[in-house]
Amino acid sequence: MELMTSKYTVDLVDRHVAAIRKLCKVCCNGFLLKHLEALVDLLHLAVERFAQGQDLAQALCDFTRVASQPFVSCKTSDMITYGHHLPAFIKGLVSVLTYTLPPSGPARLEQRKAMFERLRIEVAHTLACWARFGLDEDSVELLPNQPLIQAVADSGTPNLRILRQSNVMDAVSASFRSEDSPESIVITLGAIRDMSLYRPLACQITNCGLISNLVHVIRVNLLGSDVLLVAAEVLWNVLELDWDGATEALGQEEVIESFRDFMHAVLTRGYRFKAPQQTLSADTGDTGDTECFRKDKIFRNDMMVLLMYISKRAENRVLFASTGLMALLLSYAAVSEARRKELLQNGYLEPGSASFLRQRFSDGFHGCGCKEKHLQEALIGFYGRAADCGTCSASDPQASKGIPLTNTQEDMEFRTLLWGTLARCCSSETCAEAFTAAFLLASAAVQCGFVESLLECLDAEAPPEKWSQEQRRQVQLEALSSLFQLVQYVPDAFMEAQGNAMVLQLLQATRSREVQKKCLHLLQVAVRMGPHFAENLGQLGAVGTLVELFTDKDNPMTSRQMCASVLATMCKEYPENAREFRKKDGVEAMRDEVVYRPGETTDNHLFYSLCVVDCVWNAVVGTRKNEIRFLDAGGLFALLDCLEVAPMLLKRQIIGCLADLMEYKKAAKLFTQWNSQVTMKGALRLLLELWQCEQQAAGNLAPDGVIRDLDQPLNPRAPPTLALAELIDDGESTVTSTSRLAGKFRHAKNFADTAGTGTSVTTTSQHHTQGKGFEKAPASAQQRQGSQWLSSGVEQRGRAKIYAVLKCIGFECQETLSIAERQQMELVKLYPMAVELEMWIKVQESLAIRGVKPVNADRQWIEDCVMERKDQAAWVQNIQKKLAEERQMEEEASLERFYKDLRGRAQIQRMAQPPGYPTHMGSNDSDVWNELGP
Repeated sequence: MELMTSKYTVDLVDRHVAAIRKLCKVCCNGFLLKHLEALVDLLHLAVERFAQGQDLAQALCDFTRVASQPFVSCKTSDMITYGHHLPAFIKGLVSVLTYTLPPSGPARLEQRKAMFERLRIEVAHTLACWARFGLDEDSVELLPNQPLIQAVADSGTPNLRILRQSNVMDAVSASFRSEDSPESIVITLGAIRDMSLYRPLACQITNCGLISNLVHVIRVNLLGSDVLLVAAEVLWNVLELDWDGATEALGQEEVIESFRDFMHAVLTRGYRFKAPQQTLSADTGDTGDTECFRKDKIFRNDMMVLLMYISKRAENRVLFASTGLMALLLSYAAVSEARRKELLQNGYLEPGSASFLRQRFSDGFHGCGCKEKHLQEALIGFYGRAADCGTCSASDPQASKGIPLTNTQEDMEFRTLLWGTLARCCSSETCAEAFTAAFLLASAAVQCGFVESLLECLDAEAPPEKWSQEQRRQVQLEALSSLFQLVQYVPDAFMEAQGNAMVLQLLQATRSREVQKKCLHLLQVAVRMGPHFAENLGQLGAVGTLVELFTDKDNPMTSRQMCASVLATMCKEYPENAREFRKKDGVEAMRDEVVYRPGETTDNHLFYSLCVVDCVWNAVVGTRKNEIRFLDAGGLFALLDCLEVAPMLLKRQIIGCLADLMEYKKAAKLFTQWNSQVTMKGALRLLLELWQCEQQAAGNLAPDGVIRDLDQPLNPRAPPTLALAELIDDGESTVTSTSRLAGKFRHAKNFADTAGTGTSVTTTSQHHTQGKGFEKAPASAQQRQGSQWLSSGVEQRGRAKIYAVLKCIGFECQETLSIAERQQMELVKLYPMAVELEMWIKVQESLAIRGVKPVNADRQWIEDCVMERKDQAAWVQNIQKKLAEERQMEEEASLERFYKDLRGRAQIQRMAQPPGYPTHMGSNDSDVWNELGP
């Protein structure tokens, strides 16, 4: 430093270079940490002089080469003392890249190109050494059962954290964009790959715009180059650690075009090497792949993984069509060979076919809120750009034929990735523009016969051809997964291709439990796509097949649960299917399963019982003959037995089913005859317990059992938690113990909050029944059922169902009700008027908030309605108060009888004692007897 700053030697550049190189020779095994601050100053000064034009390149090369070695500690505390200078050291080191870009211009600058290239290589090598150091299990602190890659992504290594602090990625990306040295590109990519393992550095890679350069590297390099593998690995790491930012950065038209060009080269012109004697044979399944050939296929699959990640972002999916990538993948890999030849013959992949299809799809685009020009360009791109890039070139026979997929492991993986990506591209979103873009993609998939090709893989009667049994099972699983998404967005194409028949045929023929579950999942979503699906499945005999699978106890509970769900949807509003359900003994099968015994299985018995009750609600209730057979088999008593022990989530489902079933007079008579085998309570008392639980949850009841608010007799304005706390503190038991009810409520609430990880259940009986005085809970998936059904008394609608049941039986009871139950019964009878009162109150409040003043006649009408119903609520409140007073008098009389009995026993005991018998009574005992009186 003195040599370079002294006024006598400041111009002696040769001596400066010699001094720095001598320093590097002395410290060839690594710099000392205690010299770090001075080294930072020296490095900054050297880079500054180098930027001014001094020939310090060789010295900086030697300095950078030594910097790639680990720093040496003289004391164990050196890292703590001097380590804070490391980010500045790295930052100064990478600043050299700014002044070593490939020169262009006069010949004298070309002379320095080799030295600049060497300096860039040394800097890249140093960064690679820093990033790679410490990436092993001995250096990284791992949590129990934590993989190394996850620990590095979350916490990194000391060196990776230093690189993050030094912000080296901006300088590296700027140099990488203009890099022309193959050796430097490879080393820099290696450094970037190791740095991409740490999540903050992966985010920096995205933010500095390096992703587009990595895609360009993939585009311009040939198969077999290690650069391709490293670039793909970097992209994979960044997508996994920074999915939001990376998918947005990759969602550019030129990026997707780069992927299209690569996939086009792979699928049409083949791979890196294939000798004539190693030609591909699709008939025998003999691939004849060399090792290089197999590696190229593996890299092709890596590219498909990247496309799968990119397609997960909805905004990127339309680019798959507009760039021609989707047409390429559909025509050469996703459809059968016969279908692809048909597309070529019909001209769907010719450039001129875009105008024909634009006119065909234009009616579906109008009025959707999208930009017409954008969609036309996307449509032209789907069919036009695929042809422009040479996919259908008649001059290239190999391009026209393509490379067929075989039964190798690499091709099987490619099918899986390809089908999943294309199926995801056809999914729709809520916004109009994304929906129409998805409509374009789905229509393209239909035109290319994607659905038909997937269904061909499900044909159980087709010859095994070139696949083994396990490969065939894997292909069926992946095809079913893709069809699960496609049937939701192109249901007509699924129906036209006889999809129901193919899936049902596979369900009957398969012995694989996994394939069986996939088929049931597909049918579960298919029957909700429209009435024609349920009718078609009924005509194909699906009811008998599903009943048979349901009655087979060897099948897993999850499969039987889905059978019940599909049967419920098929029989809902379809009398033909309900009649077939009865003929196949489905009524008896469902009656046998109306139980709740969670201790007998490790599976989620709650949602299985929900599906069974849902099937009873749709397949039995509403069809008179089915109801008669269900009642004769003891189905009503089974429902009531289950109602007594089930969680709150299942209780409300059962009550809704009972409310519809009670429309049949025979069922109403049987309802009054039921008694619990555990507590000997009748069905009416059981429902009154549930009513009180609902009232307590809504904060409606006062401690004496009287309604709180006349304006809101069902849902008072007081916080429900406060009301529940008061009831718990009161300590009195009305129908059952309040603490017990609160515990059950908390248990059901906690279960519903954690139920989102179970098997998805879709109940189809959640419809609104008019004219019966009750509502059923809205349909939702399992993850939303608990939060919606247990959020509040208003949303649960449990009291409306209870009122509907009791109204059908005429509020009659064969057993004596307690005073608390009589109080609740009075409010049950008032339920319709109470609901109307609360609605009128809401109307008044809404008008007041909006500042709307109704005319006198309307205002008087509203006030009269409110007063009339409030008087009825007051009348019920007075009855409840009288009953509360009666209960208090009974309690006082009972207490008086108790004291009287105690006094009588004490008098008899005194009379039985002989004269002069000493009495031993303490002061406390005397006080007690004095309180009892003479």
